[in-house]
Amino acid sequence: MKNKRWFAVKTLYVTRAIGKTKAKATFAELLEERVVLFQAANANAAVKAAEKDAKEYSQYTYQNFEGQAVRTEYLNACDVFELYETLESGVELFASTEVLTKKTGKNDLIARRLGKLETNASIKMRKRFMSKELGAYL
Repeated sequence: MKNKRWFAVKTLYVTRAIGKTKAKATFAELLEERVVLFQAANANAAVKAAEKDAKEYSQYTYQNFEGQAVRTEYLNACDVFELYETLESGVELFASTEVLTKKTGKNDLIARRLGKLETNASIKMRKRFMSKELGAYL
């Protein structure tokens, strides 16, 4: 692939279980971010390839253990990062920065970027987004 460079592209998705549930109706959606590598001539071409990949990734619907349809929606949001180094162990694939306009505690910053540790209740909610085949093993 002559004159092509490597790009890491982050895309965002939300997954929802649709339909009636037997469980107590607690709101839950699954927010997902994916970082995928693409080789392309420039950042615009990498974004175009990532958007195509995102649409394919989010086109499937499956049933969870309660018979609800589970769908993933691509949020039409992506961020691209060009890799200037040779791909090998330890190479930075993606980085992002955010301007902080007020003092924020370390734990809040970590939770903002990495999420909070899941409680038993949120772990149970996560089961909603598993296929019925996978959920049968839990």
